[in-house]
Amino acid sequence: MRGLGRNLVAVALGAIAAAACLVVASAAGLTPRRPAPTARVVAEDASAPLARIAIHYAPAADDVALPVWQQLFAALPARVEVAVAVARAADFVRFQALLGAAGVGDLARFHPVVVGHEVTTWSRDRFVALADPDGRGVVLAPPRVEVGAAGRAGDMASPDALARAVWDRPARTAPFVFEGGDFAASAHTLFVGAEVLVRSRGRGGFDRASIDRALRRSVAGDIVWLGDQPGDVPHHHVMMYMVPLDDHEVLVGDPAAGAALARQEPAAAALVLDADQAGHQRRFDHVAELLTARGLRVRRMPVVVLADAGSYVTYTNALFDREPGPHGRPIVYLPTYRLPALDAAAARHYRDLGYLVRPIDVSSIYQLNGSLGCLVNVMARGR
Repeated sequence: MRGLGRNLVAVALGAIAAAACLVVASAAGLTPRRPAPTARVVAEDASAPLARIAIHYAPAADDVALPVWQQLFAALPARVEVAVAVARAADFVRFQALLGAAGVGDLARFHPVVVGHEVTTWSRDRFVALADPDGRGVVLAPPRVEVGAAGRAGDMASPDALARAVWDRPARTAPFVFEGGDFAASAHTLFVGAEVLVRSRGRGGFDRASIDRALRRSVAGDIVWLGDQPGDVPHHHVMMYMVPLDDHEVLVGDPAAGAALARQEPAAAALVLDADQAGHQRRFDHVAELLTARGLRVRRMPVVVLADAGSYVTYTNALFDREPGPHGRPIVYLPTYRLPALDAAAARHYRDLGYLVRPIDVSSIYQLNGSLGCLVNVMARGR
């Protein structure tokens, strides 16, 4: 018993000493820090081959989205696995049948994820995909917010359904509200659009500093903010106005170049440009200036900002891939708009940069304020 007593005394003294150390450390500002995050946002650029993407299939959007899916999946290599979020299993059966009827092959690469609620076709905005160093994926989702449309309510259920189906783990929930389009990533850098600051207003006072801290607790790598407040940069998702080509080079839209090409289009009269072209040019130029100041090489790409400024004829909102192997060439699945002068200029820009160009006609859907990159959420890339 005396030995037991000595042991208890030793344990007690050890606990007291440990507590004292914590007090001293706290007073000195040396409180233990949480481990640094290791997961990175899956890159949008062509740094590695596509391995897995996620889409939403909504039969109600067949008229506008199905033509895009049929082209994309005819062009996309069979090595790319596709998780298809649907409201019900019957929708997935319909989706596969429509692809097969259009001549799309390798239907086994498509995998249903039944959400149980109606969804919209805009999968990119529902979550951000992360990758751990061990290759396992993570889904970072926004907190649920009240929405009126049934499809949008279903969209909020898709991140967790996809995370469980693909990675066998629940989605993580961020403390601030975001849309996936508020971010774009290269292999080691996350670009954050200032529009994200609008979404959490009234939810705990999330400002730029607090959102930045929350991101740095969740995501490894450098973080580059595009503007201090929403009015600094275009009022849209990031890839509608810029996209990283790698860790050192970016493309930024140029409304003046786009407007000049628009005047050359056979159907120029049908392209109604937004009245505030000077303001748009200023905001796009500011993005270019911010990125140049960060030491990035900035290249400009024509963009047309249409009336009411929701719809863009944009060529940065693309899907990027790379041929497998050490000498694989970068690939861009390039949104095109049945606008010959603009489409040709954009394709030429990418070819001059060494890309294989795979055009995808998005003329059926772009006037709903999105483009190709809004329809696809890249979940994983190869090594």
